[in-house]
Amino acid sequence: MTATTSSEKEKVRGHCPKCGPDRWATVEGEFKKSENEGEVWAATTYRILQCPACETVYCQSDFIFSEDIDYSEHPVTGEMEYAYNHKIEHWPHTPLNKRKKPHWLDKILLVDEDVYSLISSVYVATENDLSVLAAIGIRTVFDRTSEFVGIDPAKSFAAKLSELVAVGKIGTDQRDILDILTDAGSAAAHRGWRPTPEELDTMLEVIESFLHNTFILGEAAKKLKSRLPQRHKPLVKSKKT
Repeated sequence: MTATTSSEKEKVRGHCPKCGPDRWATVEGEFKKSENEGEVWAATTYRILQCPACETVYCQSDFIFSEDIDYSEHPVTGEMEYAYNHKIEHWPHTPLNKRKKPHWLDKILLVDEDVYSLISSVYVATENDLSVLAAIGIRTVFDRTSEFVGIDPAKSFAAKLSELVAVGKIGTDQRDILDILTDAGSAAAHRGWRPTPEELDTMLEVIESFLHNTFILGEAAKKLKSRLPQRHKPLVKSKKT
């Protein structure tokens, strides 16, 4: 029995955890599973893949359903052709958004556990490409943070933003930015909007800025002030009589 060389092995396109999507990989192992119910059937092919560039080993599943078909007309003959749609997944999962958490994030846990838990869940959703859930979660983080600084949670987003400006927690420019943020969260929750990784990254930048100003910057500024030398009042010369 002779061993199969890498050049003889089947190759398929895969999403390498290190090199990225749409990369050729050698099939190191394969298992097929089928289910039938009359004329309706489904089949899944599980593959163990290895990236020839970095030698990373990962898994792929290729699912086909008999009723999930795309039809098209042949450009020459005009005859109808069909092809099964393939639902392909890979693991370990490669996060589409590898945004690094701010180094100060853990400090929020000492101030408000709810905000910390919510923003941590947002990062988990982001890393797993759950962009709609992440966008809704960002809006919820804003809600809880505004409540933390004394804003009535029953108020509308517009009213909350106006009150935040009134009490000096944010400026008018930040109000406009946060207004877009909350509207984006509402669009994801109620209007079927799915942000791209770039759009979600922008939303994270906005909410991180709001959290940093609310929980971190104020205390840091107070500490800075306590370490500054006091100003000396100028001596007032007494007038000669």
